[in-house]
Amino acid sequence: MKLCSSAHPVLRTELFAQVFLNQTETLNKTKTGQNPMRKSVFTTIVFSKTVFNKTVCTKIVALLLMAFCLSALTPSSAHAQSASRMDVGIDYNYVWSNAPPGGCGCFSLNGGNVWDAFNFKRSLGIVGELASQHASNVPGADADLTLTSYLAGPRYRWTGARHFTPFAQVLVGGVHASGVLAPGSSGLGGSANAFGMIAGSGLDIGITRHIAVRALEADYYLTRFNNGVNDHQNNLRLAAGIVIRFGGSD
Repeated sequence: MKLCSSAHPVLRTELFAQVFLNQTETLNKTKTGQNPMRKSVFTTIVFSKTVFNKTVCTKIVALLLMAFCLSALTPSSAHAQSASRMDVGIDYNYVWSNAPPGGCGCFSLNGGNVWDAFNFKRSLGIVGELASQHASNVPGADADLTLTSYLAGPRYRWTGARHFTPFAQVLVGGVHASGVLAPGSSGLGGSANAFGMIAGSGLDIGITRHIAVRALEADYYLTRFNNGVNDHQNNLRLAAGIVIRFGGSD
């Protein structure tokens, strides 16, 4: 796959036009015996500031509003969650990706992750995460792709607010690709296993002392699959979910 620029500012209408042209060109080349999509499936993924899946945005906004309402209705004495010794969570994931070479025929993967964090200091902890995202019909390729990652690393959280806990993290580890579009499958070169990393931040909103809502997490998601060009892919991952906290004191 060929690397898309990770900071390519295009308007929504221009982006849709480019996707249409890319897919049309792919179909024309397929008819003449060429298949550029299969040779370049693991091109770098571009960040888009203007195009987001409407359903995903609606879910995130609804979850955020629910968290604010529950937070306002909960007695203030219940918000000592920032002192927890261990946290576990489960999140919904949305990954924004790009496959066609030289354009922005962007597609999305949906999935989730589970994680566990041990907070050895009030603001600093170690996180382990297992995540998986899947796309069943990548545009222009009519094939599937699944990414499964296993990552770990430090997380810093700001515990000065009673209701809200912002955090930042950097997690590294490995990623496994499966499906028709995975490296090593159906004649595609390269290994199905590669280095992976996420770096980002988010916001947890306390509901009770032991339960919080992860209102939003946004991560830069790097993978290093072989693509015959630069061997790395830049992804955007959004997440939201539930956090359960253990230990700590008021």
